[in-house]
Amino acid sequence: MIISSSLADIVLSVIYDLVVWFFDAVIHTFFREVRSRGTFNIPKKGAVIFVCAPHHNLFVDPVVVMTTSRKESGRRISLLTAAKTYRTWNVGTIARLCSALPVERAQDLVKPYEGTIKVENFGPENDNLVVLGEGTKFTQTAQVKGLIGLHDFLGNAKIKSIESDTKIVLQNPFQVKFDNPSKKDKRILDALQHGYPYVLAPHIDNQKTFQSVFNHLLKGRALGIFPEGGSHDRPTLLPLKPGVALMALGAVAQSEDPYATVSIVPVGLNYFHADRFRSSVVIEYGKPVTVTKKESAEYEKDSRKIVNEFLETIALRLEEVTVTCKDIDTLITIQAARRLYAPTDREATPLPLKVEMNRRLIKGYEKYADQPDVQDMKNSVAKYNKKLMQLGLRDHQVESLAGLNRFSVLITFANRVTRCLVSLCLSLPGLFMFSPVFIVASRISKQKAKAALASSVVKIKGDDVIASWKILVALGLAPMLYVFWAIIATHYVMKNGWAGQTSSWVVFVLCYLLNILITYSSLRTGEIGYEYFTSLYPLAYSLLSKQNDISQIEELKRERRQLSLQVTEFCERYGPSMFDDYTKFYRKYTHSYDGSDHDYSSKNEPSSADEKSTLPPVPLWNFADVPIFSQIADAHDDTESDDSDKEVSIAVNSASALDDQRLSGSFVESNKDKSHLRSRRTN
Repeated sequence: MIISSSLADIVLSVIYDLVVWFFDAVIHTFFREVRSRGTFNIPKKGAVIFVCAPHHNLFVDPVVVMTTSRKESGRRISLLTAAKTYRTWNVGTIARLCSALPVERAQDLVKPYEGTIKVENFGPENDNLVVLGEGTKFTQTAQVKGLIGLHDFLGNAKIKSIESDTKIVLQNPFQVKFDNPSKKDKRILDALQHGYPYVLAPHIDNQKTFQSVFNHLLKGRALGIFPEGGSHDRPTLLPLKPGVALMALGAVAQSEDPYATVSIVPVGLNYFHADRFRSSVVIEYGKPVTVTKKESAEYEKDSRKIVNEFLETIALRLEEVTVTCKDIDTLITIQAARRLYAPTDREATPLPLKVEMNRRLIKGYEKYADQPDVQDMKNSVAKYNKKLMQLGLRDHQVESLAGLNRFSVLITFANRVTRCLVSLCLSLPGLFMFSPVFIVASRISKQKAKAALASSVVKIKGDDVIASWKILVALGLAPMLYVFWAIIATHYVMKNGWAGQTSSWVVFVLCYLLNILITYSSLRTGEIGYEYFTSLYPLAYSLLSKQNDISQIEELKRERRQLSLQVTEFCERYGPSMFDDYTKFYRKYTHSYDGSDHDYSSKNEPSSADEKSTLPPVPLWNFADVPIFSQIADAHDDTESDDSDKEVSIAVNSASALDDQRLSGSFVESNKDKSHLRSRRTN
């Protein structure tokens, strides 16, 4: 049995490596640049939980994490995957080959039932917790702690008790805004007042899932989790649930080794245009949080304190490796400010430094947003950005605009047009051959984004599914397209007798490989041509400008230089008080980069972690009702987070038979992290 088990592990490891190797090639084809940072923080051995956020790219996120972690640290990550996805034939097959662990989610088991529902005495003055049904059979179809929702994805709520076939009491009301309601809120208000078709989802018991996780970690393996649950395109992180904390605590408690530990490594995924082909991504690994048995006695005294501080520490560590902002407009302005800060040789700045600069600017802005000079800077940058959009220019093109010496500009323009045309000619064969994939992938991904947006309450545009569907469509169509072109080429070669005595199958294989080579070469050549093409607009603008336009060009340049000074003054004024390594980091950002992987994690002023992710006292051996992923409604109204945690306390405290088996566990954090936590609680 031991030999067969070891053989099975070897086979699974080989399969995992082959799958990861294949998708590493896919990822590096889709993305122009994939950079990692902080990989020295990944433990080489022992149980590890990779906590990954934000989940901005549906199926791409887990692939990026698995491939990068395997390449940089040798760790094979088994991801917690939604059971709905795990059961599919395409993505689910890949998940099973990579030893993923399925997690059932209530929202994936939603079913419509006969009848309609409304809320008794629905209005802003009432608690809105009593649901009345017409033509319903709640005692047969609904479950306590399950979900009841309105059809058409208008919202859902948890069931506290089932009074009869036509009456249910909710744990928390449906989320809706009575003041200044949106179009969707108006639909919800009308539905809950007058009746509307409904759906139900069963209560999910997570006990088996937690035990599977414990068994996995006790073998010293690596686990990956996206605690936000489903993907989204919001600029902020969804609140964390206690599941990730209890996984580490539970695994340590079940271990017979007195020195057992579980390391939790925060992983930040930072994309530059996540939905675009040949964009860039930076994956950053933060400092691990280590869970041990050392403080088990303290945990026994106050489980609430330990788990809450644990979650807060994880949230802080995640914020150190992610770029989050309160709203999209502010994020766009901050990114523009970052570009203005380094006007010279900006393209030479490595992606990891750009990510860190975005993060620091956001923290500085959030802390000093009420200062008049900061507000003035934000408004000026936003105005400058708007002007660029009206002119059809990008910030990096402003400095290349020329109002004088048109002959020199003409020579440069002609040179780049020639290079662009040469690149276009060289890339045309591959572009023609592969164009059906581009067209179909683009259309299907947009349709999927539209459908995902309609079925979600957290997505803004649905951009988080576009890249994944582009890749999935390409993986399905590209082989068939290569076969099609290979058959045509083989027929042509054999018909003209160019193959001699060579078998037609050999010719087919060679033609198939040649097709791949042609499309890849066209891709690389096309990239070069596209770079030349994007540089033509400012040159053409300069050549065709009239006298008034020339004055506008000079004014735009002056405005950019003034804004650059304004952003620099902002950094110089507030940066040194927030970051110990201010001088070292900003000198490196604005001047040169030696390629080393310095630790520039922001240390002095962590932005606020999610204060809603708290957990009441819990006997941690009953995990049936502990949420693993963030719920859909968490992003709609954060108050539900508190309610769901109260539910956990009530559900778990009812298991009195298990109270004598309380979990003992602890976690280790640095003195600086402890000071952060104390400061946060004081504030």
